[in-house]
Amino acid sequence: MPPSKGLSGVEPSELESRVSHWQYFKSGDFKQKWNSAKLIVREGDSAIAPLLELLNDPAVDAETHWFTIRALGHFPGPEVIAAIAEQIDNTTYYVNRTAEQVTELSAFAIETLAAMGPVTITVLSQLLQNPRRRLLAAKALNQVRSSGVIPAMVSVAGDENATVRYYAIDALGSFHSSVVTPVLLTALGDPATAVRKAAVMALGRRHDLQAHHQISQMLQPLLWDIDVSVCCQTALALGRLGDEDSLDALQRILLSIHTPIALRIDTVRALEWYCDHVAAVTEQSTQRAFAILTHAFKAFATTETDDSELFTAQEKTQVLVAIVRVLGDMRQVALSEQATHSLIEQLQNKPSEAVVQAVIMALASLGLPQAFDALLPLLKHTADAIPIHTIAALKRLEPDHSLERVSNYLEDSPEHQADVLKLW
Repeated sequence: MPPSKGLSGVEPSELESRVSHWQYFKSGDFKQKWNSAKLIVREGDSAIAPLLELLNDPAVDAETHWFTIRALGHFPGPEVIAAIAEQIDNTTYYVNRTAEQVTELSAFAIETLAAMGPVTITVLSQLLQNPRRRLLAAKALNQVRSSGVIPAMVSVAGDENATVRYYAIDALGSFHSSVVTPVLLTALGDPATAVRKAAVMALGRRHDLQAHHQISQMLQPLLWDIDVSVCCQTALALGRLGDEDSLDALQRILLSIHTPIALRIDTVRALEWYCDHVAAVTEQSTQRAFAILTHAFKAFATTETDDSELFTAQEKTQVLVAIVRVLGDMRQVALSEQATHSLIEQLQNKPSEAVVQAVIMALASLGLPQAFDALLPLLKHTADAIPIHTIAALKRLEPDHSLERVSNYLEDSPEHQADVLKLW
């Protein structure tokens, strides 16, 4: 068998080895193909021609074509890129492939092209012109995070296929460009949920647009979107932007009895962004967000849920725990003192065990001394886990004298004192 192109000057033993792994690559089992592919890639550019020959042979089985595409992915040249692109949804030339094989090889070809990076943008952009290949090409361009994809993605941002529009908006959201901004704003009104959500996510990261485009005001209506996932994403986006004018809308969402629990929780998370004095736009917005949280905390703690189908006991516990965790993260002195007071006050309302545990952890995190005495009664709590969490919190609040103070507190309750000392 004459040596193939690129093998002249190779020692006979080495030539025999190369011929052997090429044979395994063409006709071996999966493991043999896998191992042979590694050796073929090591041959460098000399492997390109025989690989392309295999890829263009319609008689070769689909598995070998899959490995061939994988190997060619290491050689991102124009000829290779064009050949791999030809594998996408090609049912005319490769007539022996099943529908499943066509789908799998098309997806893998797209994945391979995307992994090659910006060098494939031109070819993928051309594929967008073909309606049959547009979806896969858009998917690949979505993965090529280079500004070079902007023109191509803008061109299909209004495509009739919602998935194509989603890939376009999701990709464009990564770039700060004046060309991209109007496309993202238009996408807020897209009929497809995924597209609206992608636009909200993108604009929620664009603090730079707030001054000229009032992004927060444009996002607020989506708090009442027909799809709750869009509402949730909008709440988080408004929290990241931190505009004070959005606080009224977030408060209405948080307190409304009609708000789904997922949106309520994400609204709490949004307000947490405001309470982060580093992220907050103004000190005033921080104070307002904190006031909204503490007001909601009291309101939910006293809400009767027995006869309500709109706000169940489980949902009440979930939102209270979410608020407690935010309050426990307050680091500004003034806010941490107010948070401690609100948490201690909540213990008087005999909340659920989950809320009590969250309050204990939050008070320990805040670390203010007045929390120590407020936690002592919980050492007698009937739920087994509560005294354990309380002991951990007390040790954290006062490492040196906590045992002495606890012992003094429990002097009149020998049974509780013995139980606590065992746990200590």
